[in-house]
Amino acid sequence: MTLSDDVVGFDQWLIGDPGDPLFPISMQLEAWDYARDLQLDARLDLDFEAAVKALGMPDGENLKLAIVVNIGTGSGRFARRMQSAFKKVIEAPIEEPLIISLPVDSCNLSGRLLVRLEILLAEDIATDNPLTPRIAGSRLWSDTSNVHLEDGGDARFPMEVLSFKQAFQGQRQVDSPWYLHMRPGSPEADFTGSVRLYVNADHEIFAERVSKGDPVTLQTMLGDVMIQMCRSALEDEEARDTLNDCEEGSVGSQITGWLELAFPNMSIEDIHGLMTATPSAFHASLLSTADMGDTE
Repeated sequence: MTLSDDVVGFDQWLIGDPGDPLFPISMQLEAWDYARDLQLDARLDLDFEAAVKALGMPDGENLKLAIVVNIGTGSGRFARRMQSAFKKVIEAPIEEPLIISLPVDSCNLSGRLLVRLEILLAEDIATDNPLTPRIAGSRLWSDTSNVHLEDGGDARFPMEVLSFKQAFQGQRQVDSPWYLHMRPGSPEADFTGSVRLYVNADHEIFAERVSKGDPVTLQTMLGDVMIQMCRSALEDEEARDTLNDCEEGSVGSQITGWLELAFPNMSIEDIHGLMTATPSAFHASLLSTADMGDTE
C-alpha cells in the first residue's frame, strides 16, 4: 500500500533565482551558468486521516512520516552525485501545509539537476494487516524531477535511432528494440567515444516513445544499459580493480557514478558480492537509479 498524489497534496517544484519569483520546474533550465545559484520551493498539503486509511491502518493510529529530499547533479543524463538536502519527521495534527524551501549553491551543480522527494514511514508499525507497510524507511510515495541545466555540460547520452533491418541485417540483434554497442574491459576509454546506444526505428511505437522522452521507456532502456555496463565491469577482476582510478569522462568513471548512486556507502567488492548473491536486487537497484522523472 502506498499514498496517492491526492493524499500527499503535492503539485510541483518551483525553481528560479533566489529572491526572484519562481516558476514551475521543467525538463530544461535555460541561461544557467556556474555563477547562478538556484532556489527550489515545494508545498505538501498532507491529509493524515486519508493517509491512515490508504495504508490500511486502524482509525486513530499515530502515523509518523519522514519527508526526505535528495538532490543530485552531474553531466550526462544521470546525476553523478546525490546528497541529502532536507529531512523532516511529521505527524498529525498538521494545521498548515509543509513548505520546503531549498537554496542550491551553483558551485555544487553541473550539467544536470535531479530532485527526488520521498515520503517514508518514520517508525515501525505494529499491524495485523499484511498489506500495510510496517518497517521504518518503507517508501510510501515519491516524485522525481530531472532538469537539464543549459550550458552546464553534455546532457546527451550517445544514442542513435536507425533501422536495424538495414544496419544489422542477418545479425542476432535485428529484432531487438535497442542495442548497446560497447567495448568490454576498457574502463579507461572515453565514454562518449566508445559507447553507443542504438534504438530500433523498425519498432515504430517504441522509437516514438523514446523520441518523446517517455519516462518509463527511458528508465527501462537506460536501466538495461546500466546493468549491462556495470555487470561487465564488475565481472572483470582487472576492470573492477581500476574503476575508482578512472578519469572523469571515462567509461569507468560513469560506471562508478552509477554504482555510487544505486549502492551508496558500499565498496566495489561489496557491490560485486551483492550482484553475485542476489542478482535480482542488483538489477532492481540500478533500474531504480535510472528513474529520470517526467521529461515531458
